[in-house]
Amino acid sequence: MPELTSLSDLTETPHAEVFDDGEPRAVRLQLETDERIPEHRHPESHVVFHLLSGSLELSVDGQTHELEAGDLVRFDGDQEVSPHALEESTAIVVFARKPES
Repeated sequence: MPELTSLSDLTETPHAEVFDDGEPRAVRLQLETDERIPEHRHPESHVVFHLLSGSLELSVDGQTHELEAGDLVRFDGDQEVSPHALEESTAIVVFARKPES
């Protein structure tokens, strides 16, 4: 049976789990203007970052990408990532677990 939710129901900031559990994991990221998440990794996952609103700079392994609403980025979670909001921004981040080798 499909799971249904609404972004307006998610109240935690800056991160809110979209669904309680399961794969792939999805998180709503909400940042205020000039808010930055420090560099970090998600080594167990492939990551898809979808900016829904606002604009931000997304640093991936030292390369900065300016994103506008509607942009999507896919990258390996082994890479250092750090989003920095240029204005109030909301994104959905999907973490797809890497297959075990």
